[in-house]
Amino acid sequence: MKTETRESGMSRELLEKHGLQPKKELGQNFLSDSKVLEKEVETCEVGPEDTVLEIGGGTGNLTQKILDKSDKVVCIEPDERLVKVLKNRFEEEISQGRLQVLEDTFSNVKDSLKGVDKCVSNPPYYISQEVIEYLGSKGILSVLILQKEFVDKVVAKPGSTEYTFFSLLTNYYFIPVFVEKVGNHKFTPSPKIDSAIIKLFPRKKKFGVKDDEWMLKVGKVLFNNKMKKVRNSLVDGRHILEVSKDKIKGLRDEVPYSNERVVNLDVKKVADISKTLRSIL
Repeated sequence: MKTETRESGMSRELLEKHGLQPKKELGQNFLSDSKVLEKEVETCEVGPEDTVLEIGGGTGNLTQKILDKSDKVVCIEPDERLVKVLKNRFEEEISQGRLQVLEDTFSNVKDSLKGVDKCVSNPPYYISQEVIEYLGSKGILSVLILQKEFVDKVVAKPGSTEYTFFSLLTNYYFIPVFVEKVGNHKFTPSPKIDSAIIKLFPRKKKFGVKDDEWMLKVGKVLFNNKMKKVRNSLVDGRHILEVSKDKIKGLRDEVPYSNERVVNLDVKKVADISKTLRSIL
């Protein structure tokens, strides 16, 4: 299973070797710190039987660490220049069928992905929300490096100023765990912000909710006005629920926690609200 260990090399050296410059518009900041890369794979508990998804292959430093543990890796990389680097670097693994490199954007290929067991990725930060929504909907155990400020929101607790609809969404699909901070100096080129490793454990039972889309729609309605009480947020967001003002006013006090402020609601409470609304609307 395990290939012969090779030096992954610094991303800067690989880029220089191929005469490449990182593209800012693609969010290209490459992590080269071997210990951090190994920490990601170790934290996800990758084994030979796992098919592992990597979103944003870059120069292949993380790809190599995953291949050291897994017999099957699916790597998505939209930059044709870096696809050439990956295919050159991993010619043997590709020929063996251990590595599949998809030259496309994550948005374009995500719906066609099949058989993925785990995800270990350092995706471009501008698609962080899309990535977590996808992984959550598929129930995929994941370890990601994302912008620290974003991770802080993901793990924020009810009542916190950082607690948002996306905190709710992530905690509905996953039990998120902050692993460690990753300084900006560990990337090439160095971004202005720090990053963090986060582990996402899929929830097997999601508070008795049978309709994810409805639950998240209700959550979005509530968090559009997170400092208001539930009863008032429902009236303000009635157009999203496609309910008349008179009807929602007549029903809002039948909803549990109607007098609590939205920002103080945990996922279970929002789930209870969504289930009640589903039954009375």
